[in-house]
Amino acid sequence: MFQTTGGSNLPCLGTRFALSGYIGTIKYVGGVEGTSGVWLGVEWDDSNRGKHDGIKDGQRYFTCLSAGAGSFIRPLPSLQYGKTFLEALTGKYIEQLHGSDTQETVILGSSNGTIRVEAVNLDKIRGKFASLENLQEVSLDKENVFGPGAPGETRKRCPNIKAVDLSHSLIPSWDVVALIATELPSLERLALNNNRLRPPSDLKLVTDAFSCIAELQLNATLMTWQAILDVITLMPRLDRLESGYNRLQALTPLPPRHQVPAVTTINLDCNQLSSWAETFQALSLFQKLIRLILSSNLFDAIPVPTDPQIVSKLTHLSLSSTGISKWSSIDTLNLWCPDLESLSLNGTPLLEDSQLGRVWQQIVIARLPRLRTLDGTSISPRHRVDAELFYLSRIARESHLSDAARNAAHPRWVELCELHGTPDIDSGTKTKGDKLKNHLIEIKASLSSVSPPSSAPQALMLTKPVKVLSSASLRNLRLKLLKLFKAPRDAESELWIRTADGQVAPLGDNAGTDDDKEIDWWVGNDSEVLLYVKK
Repeated sequence: MFQTTGGSNLPCLGTRFALSGYIGTIKYVGGVEGTSGVWLGVEWDDSNRGKHDGIKDGQRYFTCLSAGAGSFIRPLPSLQYGKTFLEALTGKYIEQLHGSDTQETVILGSSNGTIRVEAVNLDKIRGKFASLENLQEVSLDKENVFGPGAPGETRKRCPNIKAVDLSHSLIPSWDVVALIATELPSLERLALNNNRLRPPSDLKLVTDAFSCIAELQLNATLMTWQAILDVITLMPRLDRLESGYNRLQALTPLPPRHQVPAVTTINLDCNQLSSWAETFQALSLFQKLIRLILSSNLFDAIPVPTDPQIVSKLTHLSLSSTGISKWSSIDTLNLWCPDLESLSLNGTPLLEDSQLGRVWQQIVIARLPRLRTLDGTSISPRHRVDAELFYLSRIARESHLSDAARNAAHPRWVELCELHGTPDIDSGTKTKGDKLKNHLIEIKASLSSVSPPSSAPQALMLTKPVKVLSSASLRNLRLKLLKLFKAPRDAESELWIRTADGQVAPLGDNAGTDDDKEIDWWVGNDSEVLLYVKK
């Protein structure tokens, strides 16, 4: 970690350090033209603390991963180079013994110092909880860990640790991570978020150390996809991988000579991926992959797949906060992911579509036949039927389309007609089979000025008839009534229903826990639903 220069100990290149709560990496040690003495050229993990890219007065002294993350500092005593894994673990999880067998005064925490209790042999009680042997999950996030310590000591003191968080640490390389992992024979879950790690040089050491790792977090490490692949191919039991916030613009395909682990979940949120086809091509070697997070990337469309080899087995996909804006992308998504059961689309332009934005859920459900969950909401069989009937009625209004154009624009048209009957193209109504209108119920909606509502004339401010789907959720009914009575969408409100004896009862629990239930739990034709909007 240190080199001796002119009688002084200076950090070696690649050494990690902490200063005033900020972490950096030593990239240069030496003089700077026009100045005297020794300088340390550093790259800060937080690029906002930097001043340049390693260039001063036109001369390059070092390079940075992040633009503008570099600066020069003096080798001051205030620089912290960290502590061993065991030192950090002991400091955080073990309260040091006081060395007393007699009485101690304990101040009760809730008494603000007014109640003092004399306690005997507290060291014996502390000692009982001072053993590290029973620890299984450990967080040393921001504890400035730099290395493992004496060989064998950690393994002896805490052999049962299964999960470790070493995020924001001073660990310089994968070799050092491997040395720590070697001391933890039961290690299965490892978090290394916000670190800057040099590639491994001892592949055998890394392979042996990571043989049991099932979950790996590498968020905000700025590792390239190739560097990540080089590491995970040494983890034969890896099941879950996180690589968000790494500025990944593309995923390089894995060389065929490498054997990939049977990863089932990959999280790539908040990167800069833009090519759908290239991304899925690179991920196609993960043949067990069923859950993929692509939120907050730069995708704006999903093309038709040209290679059947890269059609995935995904059952869950998140595209939240991406740029997906065309409904045809939902149809092609069905070609890429025919087994898709769960999808997230929050924050996409589709939801803001001027024509279909209000009914986007029904359109998505109807276009994806296997979908069971959309943005966290379960899709019931009745909800699916209603959505598909609604979708058919929308297609039927497009009377200007030829049969070929209709089939191209709506790939499920023929399939849905076989399921529910073919609509009359001119009128948009069905000529046979189940009809969408059969799923509509008409209720009487009233706006109340008091809670709970009363039957007094002055209490009911306005009453209107409303038609709703019987499979609509309580949340959707609430939003519909808020809009009907021109109340803010986010207004705090209560729903009530008038019972057969003229009394009123809460519709659901008015606390939100029933919001996903279908309204036919409570509501039928001619029911009166009352809305109270809190002031």
